Amino acid sequence: MKRLLRIFALLTAASMLVWIAGCGDDDDDDDDAGPVPKVVSVSITEGGAVGGTQPIQVTFSKKVDDGNITIAVSGATGSVSWDAAGKTATWTPSPAMSEGAHALSVSGTDAGDQELENPTTVNFTATVPDTEAPTLDGGNCDPADGSKGVDPGDYGEAIVVAAKDNVGVTEMKVLSTDPEFNFTPDFADGKLTLSFMKYSMPNETEYTIEVEIKDGSGNSATETYSFTTMAKE
Repeated sequence: MKRLLRIFALLTAASMLVWIAGCGDDDDDDDDAGPVPKVVSVSITEGGAVGGTQPIQVTFSKKVDDGNITIAVSGATGSVSWDAAGKTATWTPSPAMSEGAHALSVSGTDAGDQELENPTTVNFTATVPDTEAPTLDGGNCDPADGSKGVDPGDYGEAIVVAAKDNVGVTEMKVLSTDPEFNFTPDFADGKLTLSFMKYSMPNETEYTIEVEIKDGSGNSATETYSFTTMAKE
């Protein structure tokens, strides 16, 4: 009889241990928020320079867009958007960042209230973006823009269309001419030379040439260049 009681007591104790262990597992599951999040990469480098309108991307090790992540830039305002996976955030300045020193800071928690393993700060310099479109340099065109009484005999080979700020101008091309004429274009040093192909300019004719000008910052403009040939003598 005593032996049966001992066996019963052992079985009861074992059952209690299993029950307690099971309860402990449930608690662990409730508290488990997955791996601790961390910053994997930032699209700018420490001490680097970026344009004042350039967006900045921050990539995390796991989905964190449903948490409480803060991404900010000192001395600037902007908005944050996330990719579909919730792991990459893009901070976009609005308005453009002022010229000078700024610091990007990344901090916060994921949906399980776990703090970032590596809250991040990146110091950088913002440059003023070039948003000014290139223009025609009428005085340096040949003949000059708006000229009257141009002698066709002085331009038997070519005419030249010039752009301002020729250091930054990367491309010039003719969109249209009125009247139409045959030419070979050659762009160099901010000037577009139009060499005539078996063509002679007539007298008493107004020429209107529409050109597109582009610079190295991605700005472009459409400009109109014109001149009028002299009357017949």
